[in-house]
Amino acid sequence: MESIGRNDPCPCRSGRKYKKCCLEADARRNPNGLTQGSGKAVPVRAVLTELDTLSNRVCGLIDRGDFEEAEAVCYRLQIQYPDHVDGFWRLAAVYEAKGNRSAAAELYQKAADHMRHRGDFAEESIAYMIESVERMEAECGEN
Repeated sequence: MESIGRNDPCPCRSGRKYKKCCLEADARRNPNGLTQGSGKAVPVRAVLTELDTLSNRVCGLIDRGDFEEAEAVCYRLQIQYPDHVDGFWRLAAVYEAKGNRSAAAELYQKAADHMRHRGDFAEESIAYMIESVERMEAECGEN
């Protein structure tokens, strides 16, 4: 089994990044306080980057129902960090929360394609995106 990267979706399927979800608990089980991610040991209390801050901000905006601002942050992520999956992944979550399942499915697919292209994401993370595509498509068919 491949190691999960700290920026991958958490394998617990919370929808959050691994580093913001189960990373700390997993690291506590590791006696040296480090965890493996994307082939490197990383400190549990890694400093958040601007990318992390923007990406995490989208989740809070969705929770508050501020979809317009959440979308704007997603587009900023896509422009400022085109090599990262966050812009597609978070925008998919915005559209899902708004009830636009077909747009969400397309964006989850773009996220999965991006992850495959990069080649440094765990298969479980890519599978999470594909499962999200399938779930959105199934929900489109129910309406």
